Amino acid sequence: MVDISREFQVAINTGKVVIGFEETKKAVLAGTPKMVILAANAPKWARDDIEYYAKLAGIPIFVFPGSSIELGAAAKRPHRIMAVAVVDPGQSEILKLVEHA
Repeated sequence: MVDISREFQVAINTGKVVIGFEETKKAVLAGTPKMVILAANAPKWARDDIEYYAKLAGIPIFVFPGSSIELGAAAKRPHRIMAVAVVDPGQSEILKLVEHA
């Protein structure tokens, strides 16, 4: 089983991730992410918005099994994070999360 928090940190340190709803939405509209991570408590309007554009672009979505506060902590950030776009996973195995979903 993939350790979500650890692989997320590896992706941040060795790859390229875009953090935040607006930046994630821009990346999805450009079609650049390999996957999108949404916090479990993301508001319905935000989730629907990202899911719609990600589906059109064929980008898989993983729902982080924690709140936006916990997603922020996993990213070692002192704030909430609702959405993350993984543009380049680097040396992480984070893309395996969507293979098992």
